[in-house]
Amino acid sequence: MKKWTSDRWLSIVAIIASLGTLFTIVYQTNLIRKQQYASVLPYLEMWNSNPGKDGETYLLLLMNNGIGPAFIKEVKIHYGDSAYRDDPATFTYRVIKPKDSITNIHYSNIKAGRLIPAGEQIELVGVSKDTVNAPILRKWFAQTDSIEVEVIYESIYGEKWSARGTANEPTRLN
Repeated sequence: MKKWTSDRWLSIVAIIASLGTLFTIVYQTNLIRKQQYASVLPYLEMWNSNPGKDGETYLLLLMNNGIGPAFIKEVKIHYGDSAYRDDPATFTYRVIKPKDSITNIHYSNIKAGRLIPAGEQIELVGVSKDTVNAPILRKWFAQTDSIEVEVIYESIYGEKWSARGTANEPTRLN
């Protein structure tokens, strides 16, 4: 049986120190990666807004409250048992207008391929200074449980998220 010499002890200590350094480097690399992902995280939210007096204004807003851009991949409207591959403006003209004869709408289209920068707010569909049409839009988008707007988007690192419905936090898809 060989005797443990100081050279052997130093070799074992050097190996342990090397393994500790390797562990530290891997751990720090993981932290840096998490920080990079978090530093560009988009956070899309949808809100109903009623800024006018006496119900004369209604806005459906989409906001990027994150710190990175959101790349829109898909927009859907869930209504009843169906899912429409439309944005709120197109859905309003195809479905709501024929049923409720709504007019005087202003909107912003949101489709796959659009980029929403951090801090950006978009009025998806709205009516201003109109006591007839604002309640109609409010009924469809704010007071009915059967309609939900869903926006699927990605961060610059390809993380996929879904913002569905108003006042809900986004959910990660991958």
